[in-house]
Amino acid sequence: MIRRARVARLVAPALAAVAWGLLGAPGCGRGPSAPVAARDGVAIALYYHPGVRYAVIDDRRWVDVAGDSVVFDHIDPGGGLSSLVIEPLAGALEIGACLRERIAPDAASGLAVPALRCAVRGRPGRYLVRLLYMSWALAYRVEHDIAMTAPDRATVVSRFAIVAPAWRTRAEVAVFDGVAGGESPPRELARGTIALDGGTALLATPPREVTARLRRIYDGAVRKPDGPDTRDPRWARDSHSAVWVWLELGVPGLAPGPVHVHVDLPGEAIRDIDVPAAGRRGGAAELRLPLWIDDRLRGKRDRWTDAPDDAVLSDRFLVSVANTGDAPREVWIEEQLRAGARRTVGRAWPRSPEVDRRRLRMKLTVAPGGIERAGFAVDYER
Repeated sequence: MIRRARVARLVAPALAAVAWGLLGAPGCGRGPSAPVAARDGVAIALYYHPGVRYAVIDDRRWVDVAGDSVVFDHIDPGGGLSSLVIEPLAGALEIGACLRERIAPDAASGLAVPALRCAVRGRPGRYLVRLLYMSWALAYRVEHDIAMTAPDRATVVSRFAIVAPAWRTRAEVAVFDGVAGGESPPRELARGTIALDGGTALLATPPREVTARLRRIYDGAVRKPDGPDTRDPRWARDSHSAVWVWLELGVPGLAPGPVHVHVDLPGEAIRDIDVPAAGRRGGAAELRLPLWIDDRLRGKRDRWTDAPDDAVLSDRFLVSVANTGDAPREVWIEEQLRAGARRTVGRAWPRSPEVDRRRLRMKLTVAPGGIERAGFAVDYER
């Protein structure tokens, strides 16, 4: 788990460059270049990892100095002062300690807004100042729409919803999957300009076409989160009969979030399905979404387990699928494999299965009104 304190230590120096890049750093680049005038504006970079979400806010604004302090309004109340960096971008201005306070924008509203009062030293005048800080309050939500109208491809559109603060300005926004200090570097998902008007702003990706296919899969094992360990002979010993239709997509990096799927294919009923974020499955090369149970297919799984000692375990399987429909169906039998130092698959019929480090797969074609059977054994050295 990535903790807030750790993220804050990593983000303060490292992500400053990211937020700076959203607005464009003056004078950056390799070799000599012409000076670029600093400009005002707000840039927000939003990051998400399961259990952790935050924003890096890069706010550049003009302030008028007439005494020994200035007030910065429109400061996100979820921002941490420990991550705050304030620096002048133009002019000889020194900025000292800052304290939170609340000010009323006008007598009519009577609403107090979060603000910072900072000590300053400099000649009276107007200065361009940069405020850079983290906020744990700003975040994004994502939903995906997938339309499949061809048997080998689908169209994906992702939408990101952001509850914007009421700062009466616009901001350049980028959303990322991942956080600093995670297993992988943050990956940019979308960017655009939004209004900071207190409403919900939307960013959407352009429609993109990806490889896709529907698979009917019979994975007959019943696995419980609080069940035995995979090394226990009792693991996944119970079975069910449901054959699920899954959508397999060639987009392993789709941001975490719920998915709405529209399917309109020859030989299939038109369907609209909502898949919750927790229902998604992903591997190294694809994303898998459970769509519906095919009520014209019924599976049966029998397993016998032999564990003569603590070093060896053997599972033997007999699996069958019945088709009560009026069209032939291609069904993939899947069996998740146990953890083990060494695994050997044998005695397989009617054909050899495909095996990777996590699962075994075998394809059967079941005729209308027919039944197809398969068998195999897996020996483990524990």
